Amino acid sequence: MRVSRGELPGFLKRMTSMDQYVERVKGIVNDVKDHGDEALLRLTNELDGVRLDAIELSSSELTTLANSIEQSVRVAVDEAMVSVESFNSRIKPSNVEDYYKGLRRGIRWVSLSRIGLYVPKGYFSTLIMTGVLAKVAGVNEIIVVTPPRRDGLIDPEVAYVALRLNARVFRIGGAQAIAALAFGTESVPKVDKIAGPGNAYVQAAKLLVSEYVGIDGVEGPTELVACADPGIKPTTVALDLAAQLEHVAAVGVLVTWSEDYLTKVEGELSKLTNAPYLSTLVNKPDECVNVINEVAPEHASIWGVKVPLEEIRNAGAVSFMAPSALIDYIAGPSHVLPTSGSAKWRGVLTPIDFMKPIAYIEPISKVEANELGKLGATLGLREGFRRHSEALTNWVNED
Repeated sequence: MRVSRGELPGFLKRMTSMDQYVERVKGIVNDVKDHGDEALLRLTNELDGVRLDAIELSSSELTTLANSIEQSVRVAVDEAMVSVESFNSRIKPSNVEDYYKGLRRGIRWVSLSRIGLYVPKGYFSTLIMTGVLAKVAGVNEIIVVTPPRRDGLIDPEVAYVALRLNARVFRIGGAQAIAALAFGTESVPKVDKIAGPGNAYVQAAKLLVSEYVGIDGVEGPTELVACADPGIKPTTVALDLAAQLEHVAAVGVLVTWSEDYLTKVEGELSKLTNAPYLSTLVNKPDECVNVINEVAPEHASIWGVKVPLEEIRNAGAVSFMAPSALIDYIAGPSHVLPTSGSAKWRGVLTPIDFMKPIAYIEPISKVEANELGKLGATLGLREGFRRHSEALTNWVNED
């Protein structure tokens, strides 16, 4: 559908709203919270059509599944894990310490103890893009939840990656899996934080449990804004958009400044997919940056347009002269990215999402530090916190 640039934000908001799903999952979340494993087994039977004897897959079951992975896929998975780990190891923050007027002060980065990863059925790449980051961060225990196949098992690739990560795997999905991670059940341990994409029901459940457990964010459908110079082959741009439009309810936006070229890309897209998308014309190449910053998409693809990276402020990930699918699988950055405009205030998943900073102070020179204490007492008194001021004054006057 062709829309004007000014209409884009409104159309996108309507396409990505998840308000209707929150009420639908409340009952499921509360059911699991109140009834634990019994609810998980019952809901898996009712919603997935799978009757389970046990929720967790044993290490022997995982090994058997992993051994059936195709060799070519194994090689590709291994390389993807190396790529993601080598890149994200450089992002892991360092501890910071300095000395200021008699105080030793610092920040110590600590990994979360136990995290839960939601992996949509068969999406082993998601486990790479979340689990490897958690491993880099130093997380002690990784809990994976993923919907079962009809035979009650999971795909071999998910099992293979889970074994590489030394993760425990539970064959449950949907809102019930999120609730299990948030509150714990007889089988599923309670986690400190939940991460990973999923459908609208999964994301609505994450929103509901965020009062009790950390979450990476509430993700809407996949998004891509592709801005293309008319000199690029229309098929190249169309394939980039069609790739992201393979996801259910995905949002694709085609931007260019040539109506003739826009028509050509639209024609190629019609051969590749029936999925709906939006297209719009801008007056000149520079305006592509403005569209991206206004929409704040999950993915932005730049094809042949001379756009300085530093001018793009609102996007989860930017691909220059390469399909966004390269990030989805093997380039190095995680494919867990902000959606629904949230790229305006947050970004790509990194090891930092599985860590927390702890601040500390220690007086090294009491004489010097006393001067800070006196000033702090003045500030406390001015704000009306008398006991704050007294605590500081007492500390200053102690031998």
